[in-house]
Amino acid sequence: MLKLVKMKQNEYDVIKGKLISDYAKEKVRVGHWQENEAIELSKETLEKILKDGVDTNNHYLMTAYKDEEKKVGFIWFNIFNKSVFVNALCIYDEFKGNDYEIKVVEALEEKSYEYKAKKINLHSFGYNEGAIASYRKMGYEITDVYMNKKI
Repeated sequence: MLKLVKMKQNEYDVIKGKLISDYAKEKVRVGHWQENEAIELSKETLEKILKDGVDTNNHYLMTAYKDEEKKVGFIWFNIFNKSVFVNALCIYDEFKGNDYEIKVVEALEEKSYEYKAKKINLHSFGYNEGAIASYRKMGYEITDVYMNKKI
């Protein structure tokens, strides 16, 4: 089983660029932002939400460890009204394809009891059918579907 450990500020400083880049790419891919503005919009969004970095109230950045020293990725979630919402989940490239995404979510489910959470919400972009299928197998249900068509 994986262990989730509170991320240190210097770790956040390292992964912040990846969060910004990945979010920008996702928003461009689904047509919400133009490529030439995406990085700046992503940076503004992240800095607004995580204004105090790892110490932002009700936001939790956790490093996922396979062993005591082997980092396999990270997860960022927030808690509101006894609900956990997963903002980002990243598995490092060398560990992809080994069900670590599922293992991180399972570790989050266990950790959520510490926060007295009653449910976990997560988001997946519609094109990510593999992640959606995995989450459904874990018992997550689709609650909303957004669709668009370029015209």
